[in-house]
Amino acid sequence: MPEKPRLPALKALLTLLTLFAAALGGCSLNYEEARVGEELAAEIPETVMTGFTHTVVNEGRIWVKMAAERAASYGKTKRIVLDGVRFEEYDAQGGLATEASADRAVYHTDSENAEVEGDILIRSAQEKASLAAGGLSWVKEGRRLEGGPGQSVRIAKEDGSFLEGRGFKADFRRRRLQFAEGVSGGYVEGGNAGR
Repeated sequence: MPEKPRLPALKALLTLLTLFAAALGGCSLNYEEARVGEELAAEIPETVMTGFTHTVVNEGRIWVKMAAERAASYGKTKRIVLDGVRFEEYDAQGGLATEASADRAVYHTDSENAEVEGDILIRSAQEKASLAAGGLSWVKEGRRLEGGPGQSVRIAKEDGSFLEGRGFKADFRRRRLQFAEGVSGGYVEGGNAGR
């Protein structure tokens, strides 16, 4: 003969089910918290390296060296953030062709565009010239380098000639430089400076 269920146990189970149903009925799923969680996850790097150095070698010769105090990769937002950046490019004879440094660079892996900021210095040994700026953007399509809005860019030759201004744009396909405003400079010819 089957045993009769105990009434107190059945009451307790029904009470528990009633409380559970009431709790579910009063709940709503909070999608905002899930969205915020996803946004936070996008800001957490997948990989972090300190004292990072990347060297490109071809046929036993160094072409490029890039170093950063810190490199962080963000896969969800398709970007790599480099802090304390140094870059060196070498010519076919192994001599230093170009060197650059900046406080920070953000490289977008999907577009291959980049933004660079903070004490930017680019020096070309071949051109005997340097470029100094506080912020620059590289746009791969069209091979353009642009200064940050309202930021001053200074181009100087080793002989003392210089040009500076705001609204800087360089088109490397057309080999053209331009400034939109606040342009000034000086040209040195045979040791005499003109302004």
